[in-house]
Amino acid sequence: MVKRLFSAVLLAAALILAAAPAAPAEAGDYYMGTYTDGTDAYLITQSVSISSRSPYTFRCTVKNAGNYLYYSFYPSNGSPYYRNSEGYHGYVFGGASPIAANIYRFVVNNY
Repeated sequence: MVKRLFSAVLLAAALILAAAPAAPAEAGDYYMGTYTDGTDAYLITQSVSISSRSPYTFRCTVKNAGNYLYYSFYPSNGSPYYRNSEGYHGYVFGGASPIAANIYRFVVNNY
């Protein structure tokens, strides 16, 4: 009788723990690529601010070598376009900025 009761309690505890929601993922910096000057770019995930998902329009911050770049992504002529705080801009998938393309893909796939 005691063994059966112990087994039932153990089974109930296991089911409760298995059904508990997973802990939320912590925010962090994600590697997005390397700029032409050789510095690595990291997206600061807690900086992502989405104003629209259809089409994706958002702002974010990228850290590289202790500096911060601010990016804006928005639609232009039906295609995603970006602009950063250093004045660079263009179509996300135009080939000029693989980092902008990586940022855009990361946000679309994870937010």
